[in-house]
This record gives sequence, C-alpha cells and structure tokens, in this order.
Amino acid sequence: METPQQGPEVDASSEVEPEALVIATAPLPTTPEAVSRVLERFVREVVPPIFDADNTMDVRGLDLARVTAHPLAGDLLGIDIDLAGVEVTFDATVEEAPPLPELPEFGTEVARADARVAEVRVRGLPVRIQGAEVEASITAAGVHVDWAEDDRGQLALAMRQGMAGGEAVTVFPVDTLLIDVSARQREVVDALVSIVTESGESQGIHLSDVDLELTQAGPRGAHLRASGKVRRGFLRASLLFTTEAQLGDDLKLQLINPRLTSRNPLIGLLLLAVRSQIREELKDPIDLRDLQLDPLKLADAQFEVGERLRLRLQYD
Repeated sequence: METPQQGPEVDASSEVEPEALVIATAPLPTTPEAVSRVLERFVREVVPPIFDADNTMDVRGLDLARVTAHPLAGDLLGIDIDLAGVEVTFDATVEEAPPLPELPEFGTEVARADARVAEVRVRGLPVRIQGAEVEASITAAGVHVDWAEDDRGQLALAMRQGMAGGEAVTVFPVDTLLIDVSARQREVVDALVSIVTESGESQGIHLSDVDLELTQAGPRGAHLRASGKVRRGFLRASLLFTTEAQLGDDLKLQLINPRLTSRNPLIGLLLLAVRSQIREELKDPIDLRDLQLDPLKLADAQFEVGERLRLRLQYD
C-alpha cells in the first residue's frame, strides 16, 4: 500500500483541522506507564456506554480490560490490549440499529506529539461471542498517530496529515493489519443456529433441528452440509443444502455443485423445478477482496476446517 508522505507537524495555527478521538481529560502522556493508564481508562470507562446505546448487541467485561504499553526498538512503543473475558451477544430480532452516540468534540489544538507507537495488538484469549469461546487477535503494524491536547484539557489520538499528489490528505493510521480468529466448530455452529433461529422467528419462520457441518476439502477448500426443518403457516419441509467451497489464489470463493433438496415430495418437486435457477444464482464467485478496509487491501486469506475453525486475514 502506498502511504502518503508525512508532512511537517501540524501546529495549533494550521488551517487543517485534525481528525481526533478524545480519550481522556489529561495532559500528553510521556511515559509507557502514562500511556497505559489513559488507554486502559478509555477502554474500561468510555467505550462501554457506546455499546450500551446499541440495542443490537450486549457487550460485557470491558471493565476488566488490561492495556500495557511497553518499549520496543529505540523509543518506539508496543501496545497490548487484553480483552480476555469479554462477552458479546447479538440480538438478531432488532432490525435497525440506533445512531451512534455523540463523542466529545475536540477543541482548539494547543499541543501535539508523535505517539511513537510501532505496533498495537488486541487479543481476546478467549472472548465469548454468542456463547462460543473464541480466540481472537488483531495486530496493527506501522502505526501513524499523534497525541494531541486541546484548550479544554482533553487528550486525543489524532490522525496525521500528509501529502499525496500535491494535496494534503489524512494519513491512514496503520500500514498492515492481521486478523486471526479461531473457535471450536460445534460452538460456532450452535451460535449461528441460535442467530438464524431467532431471526427466522421474528419473521414468522419457525426453524428446528438446524445443523451445519464443515469438513476440509483440500488446502483451501471445505465441504458444507446444512440441514433443518422449516415451518411457516401450514407449510412444512425438511431441507438439505450441500456444496463445496474452494478459495482460489485470486481470493475468490467458488461454490461448487450447490444442491438444495427436501424429503417433502411436494417441496422436492418445487426445488427440482428451480434447481437450475439456484445454481445460476450461486455460480458467481464471492470475491473476498471486497472485504476491504480502505485504503488497506486484503492481501491473503486462510482458513482451517476441523474440530476447530480458524480464519486468518492479512491486510496491506
């Protein structure tokens, strides 16, 4: 990824307003211990009310988060954020999420300093998501942020300004991002079944005996088998969907020979009539490169299928 050249430090008289996230009322931190304190207080005290205002999910345990800033090469810092014990539960029946709460507004900048952060690691070993025990880590490298203080005594993490094509632009805060998530397949399936069942119930569709099974099919492929019983009004049917998914070197996921069948004779005949249409709808590959974090691009994706499921995404 091409990173814009960083320009000179922006002082308080600059016409370019910094993009800043207020995290505390405090002076610029000058030691690893001070950095740890302000960031830990932010995660424990400021972030939870943001999730509390979101009725689509329930997040607990952030008050136990631990943040540690430690020296790396030279005067650069590494920051570790430990979210072990955090629990997240989604409400699939909520159709519209509320607007995000307003965050404190950054005032007039009076001081700025390079945060001197080389790497940030966020780890949850484990966290619980919809009842599933998940081991997750996110590592950001090549961090470009500043500490900024305003005339109200507020401390913020501020984006930097740089030059690209002769124009002033905001420098993206990281150069690379690595996301690594794993969990027991059975727990992931139970969590997905719970979400799908609740969502269906809210729309008058009753699902039962739902199951999903994934098995490895080569180094970058998986067999998928999904089954369940569906009832809506007087219509009932047992359904079985099978396919094979293969991920190419171009990061496109192709579904091979998708089949949807039913033991209900009437439903089976209907599915037979639309079999070609189902295959037509699923013939186009899913381009995982659409999972962008602009301007970062998805450079690699890997997954492992077995008793545990693992997904690894690399952004550059």
